Amino acid sequence: MKKLILILIFINAIFATTCNKKMFSLHIIQPVSLKTILADLVNECKINIILKDANAKKMINQNIEFVNIENVSFKKLLETIFEQTAFFYELKNNTLYVSSYKTKTFKIDYIPNSITGKTNINSDNYNSNSDDEDDSDTKSGENSITSNYKFDFWDGLKDNITQILKNTETKYKKPVIDRNSGLITVTGNKNQLEEIEKYINHLNERLHREVFIDVKIYSVTLSESHKTGIDWSKLSLSLGYNKYVENPARPSKIIENYESTLIRSKNIIGSQSIFSKAVFNVSGLLNFLAQNGNVNTVSNPKLVVLNNQKAMISVGKKIYYKYSDSLSEDENGKTTQSYTIGSKFVGVLLDITPQISDKGEIILNINPKINELLNPSDVDVVNRDRPPNTKENTLMSVVRIKDGNTLVLGGLIMDDKELKVNGVPILKEIPLVKYLFSSREQISTKKELVFVITPHIINHTKKTTLKDYGYDALPDLEDLDVK
Repeated sequence: MKKLILILIFINAIFATTCNKKMFSLHIIQPVSLKTILADLVNECKINIILKDANAKKMINQNIEFVNIENVSFKKLLETIFEQTAFFYELKNNTLYVSSYKTKTFKIDYIPNSITGKTNINSDNYNSNSDDEDDSDTKSGENSITSNYKFDFWDGLKDNITQILKNTETKYKKPVIDRNSGLITVTGNKNQLEEIEKYINHLNERLHREVFIDVKIYSVTLSESHKTGIDWSKLSLSLGYNKYVENPARPSKIIENYESTLIRSKNIIGSQSIFSKAVFNVSGLLNFLAQNGNVNTVSNPKLVVLNNQKAMISVGKKIYYKYSDSLSEDENGKTTQSYTIGSKFVGVLLDITPQISDKGEIILNINPKINELLNPSDVDVVNRDRPPNTKENTLMSVVRIKDGNTLVLGGLIMDDKELKVNGVPILKEIPLVKYLFSSREQISTKKELVFVITPHIINHTKKTTLKDYGYDALPDLEDLDVK
């Protein structure tokens, strides 16, 4: 039995290589049908030809012309012939398979999730979920304006691929997408698969690009003369530079002077300013902000984000509260009050979505928000029929910025209210009596938040360090006096 198998394999190898050792020349000026050319190959190379689908049998008579090749291999001959047609071909042993459709699987490395969210004024409902749950309901008694959004990468991808197939040919088959493994299987003709391959390659290239974002958030407690906010029209940065001057008494002697100049933003639109990396310095910005009030650093996060993906920054705290839920009565007629424990975020939310353009610029979709309590004392109220009231300030901006340039964004003003209780220790905590031994003062100050955002496109083709993105080398442990 083993000998018979060996003989059969040897015979197949002979047939498969009958034309592999030959050289071919083909000169076509007048139109010749593909069927005629394939018939000559059957006679010359003693091969079988199988048309795999009905459309291939229907289109086998299409004409070929303007071919001029000399002394090429059998493989090159087939490649040249089928380049002129809309057919796929595959040579296995002694059989040439010809088809008008082909199934191809593409790979996309992407996290298989969807993002849904809701933004409510006077609430902190901002969610990022991995399901399609409808989150549009609000509690009774709340006055809210709701903005919902939903993003599902794979659903969008399927719609795009289907549209490309449809635009290329009127007849198409729906793509099959396995979002868990990141596989896209498409069946189509040559034109359709070529367009899908271009799209997938371009998509993979863009998806895997990354942006390093440096964010600095400052809080400016406005002085009495700037209660309406920072005057951004006067924004200028003091930048020091060296200037060399000749000494008149000794012409050969050069004196080095340290001078300063005021650098204006090249683009000022209200509180939004863009500075090139060549002129921007943080010290100059802080000097300008200090002219408007006391400056404090709120946060300085640094993050790496995939192209076209949302990054979230949250700085604040959760306020926990309880409010009356329902009354229940037992069999003895005793009434019990039940409460619901909830929480509300108070602070700063910032989401940034970067998109890298074909020119190497970065388009930033920036959405900062401030949530604050309308009345801080509301948290201390025991019997409530709803959560404490908050207010929200929101700013939405879309900016195009060059790699490494800095965006300064302001204009979000908040009323920082603080309830200060003074009194005799212990006695000021006793109910009823506390009013005789304590005083309460509500302090209100106006603050403006300033966001300084510097994005950098990460170049994976060369080795980079933080120094390439504008950071100095880390100090030695001795300099930090670490023990």
